[in-house]
Amino acid sequence: MLTEKMSWGEIPEGFTKIADGRGNRLVVRQERAADIDFSICGSDPGDVRECVYRGRAAIRAKKLPDGETALIRSYRHGGLFCALTGEWFFTWPPRPFRELTVTEELRRRGLRTVEVYAACVSRASGPFYRGWLITRQLRGAEDLWSALRSGFVGKVGLDVALRAVADSVRAMHREGVYHDDLNLKNILLRAEDNGVVSYIIDFDKANLFLGHLPPELSRKNLDRLLRSARKLDPEQEYFSTGVWNQFMKFYHGSRHA
Repeated sequence: MLTEKMSWGEIPEGFTKIADGRGNRLVVRQERAADIDFSICGSDPGDVRECVYRGRAAIRAKKLPDGETALIRSYRHGGLFCALTGEWFFTWPPRPFRELTVTEELRRRGLRTVEVYAACVSRASGPFYRGWLITRQLRGAEDLWSALRSGFVGKVGLDVALRAVADSVRAMHREGVYHDDLNLKNILLRAEDNGVVSYIIDFDKANLFLGHLPPELSRKNLDRLLRSARKLDPEQEYFSTGVWNQFMKFYHGSRHA
């Protein structure tokens, strides 16, 4: 039998744990407990639509009573495991609960990322479960890959957008965070009152280190970002070598900001 810690992991303050006795577990922000329950998870929670930014699976959106929008992201394996196990996982504590805890810690440190409303898992027989993460939608935000193609970056200025992204990535590394899946779709851009702001999302498999991220891991993370750009834009129509060099100039320039 799984221990309590293995079943839930470390849950941050301000969240409530709920279990229904059928293998379903929900960790929900206390002020959202009246709006979010197990029905928001699953393959068809009702009253949902697709959202503009997505990961391996389409992100669905549900309007909440106060007018805010909750985004529902299901967990899916990539690579070989995608064909073998799809959306079923067996790592404990559950990945959604870990991502909730990591994201909340990063928000506490002042990093710009999304607000997590809840995380949900549904167990089958044995150790296997499916998982979902429910976050608050950043209204008006586009992922970097979409923003490059939609005209958003052209409208606000390429240097302005790149500087915002560089500042957010550098801040993440300064806080000792290694983002295991840093790519153009996990970086959001949004125009706000104080200018263009960048947010980093999807800390599913992130690793946290004490102090600044070691230089070799910072380089590895940046290499991961460049590979993402080359995979999405092999012709370098939107993200050329010149764009990358300019981004790196801002990244290193923000070191002493």
